[in-house]
Amino acid sequence: MGLVAQRDLDAVAKGVVGWLASHRGSLEVTSCERPSEGLSSETILCHVRDRDSSTPETIVVRLPPLGDGAFPTYDLAAQAAAQNLTAARGLPVPAPVELVVDEQWLGSPFLVMPAIPGHVPGGVAVHDAWIRESPPNLQRHLYEAFIDQLAAVHEVDVDVATLGIPERGVDAELAYWRRYLDWYADGEVVVPALDDALTWCAEHRPPVDPPPALLWGDVRLGNVIFDESRTPVAILDWEMTTIGAPEHDVAWWRSLEAIQDEFFGRRVDGFPSLDEALRIYEQHLGRPLEHLDWFEVFAMVRSTAIMTRLAVLNERVGNPGLFPIAANPILPLIDRRIEAAS
Repeated sequence: MGLVAQRDLDAVAKGVVGWLASHRGSLEVTSCERPSEGLSSETILCHVRDRDSSTPETIVVRLPPLGDGAFPTYDLAAQAAAQNLTAARGLPVPAPVELVVDEQWLGSPFLVMPAIPGHVPGGVAVHDAWIRESPPNLQRHLYEAFIDQLAAVHEVDVDVATLGIPERGVDAELAYWRRYLDWYADGEVVVPALDDALTWCAEHRPPVDPPPALLWGDVRLGNVIFDESRTPVAILDWEMTTIGAPEHDVAWWRSLEAIQDEFFGRRVDGFPSLDEALRIYEQHLGRPLEHLDWFEVFAMVRSTAIMTRLAVLNERVGNPGLFPIAANPILPLIDRRIEAAS
């Protein structure tokens, strides 16, 4: 289930050629390709060559979706700010990132950044042969290095006044997702259980916000490029970046993996358990995470809301879903988490 509409690659190549000619001189685009279907933004690899040299280069062009997307708006400036900030602090991020606001080239603003070679795990780690067939010590190294990078993101010093990255405390985050549920199906309540779960989150929010940090947003192994030593060389996909409680990022990562572990019945052999991984992360953070049960329920509500939005878009154009929208098998898991947290 990818984006409903995608841009014509020849048209993208033509637009990128025009932009390169106006900014970088005698460069030509030899071809464009999509590294993956993507579920939200559109990411295109453009292979570029200097007409006076045989040395090739690959750049990444990232655009908001063509037509309706997973989110009401796409803040490309915040994505660029987050990536350039973390790169300046020494984290492995595709950078520099250039924000192009002139729509004459591709019909919308877009980001340009260098392509980073390596392996991107599939959406389900136990089904990714590159991970599954690695020796257990490399599997563990990969996972612990992933945790290390997440902690490093949260350790970045941020100046909220000058970054251009939205700052959202817990109340602001709850309000954002309330608006999202009002929007994602054009005002129709297609999954009443999600509205009920978000209401529970609002009624049981933590009494005090944890200290804020820079947040990655969509924290998962599938948004990291690894080299052959299973070490991260690029942290990808910053479209959900904000400044808020690091508990949001940790809860997102843990809840997504907990769902996978339950549905597929097993974990990668060399990966630490989610509880052990949490202890490793907290050693970096230097404090225990607060109200994590609540943050994990909220993360499951948020991720399921995005899945539902994508299902609604695909249903509109006649693409069959894996299950009825109101019968998402994650909904009973949310109910169980709410019962446990209550």
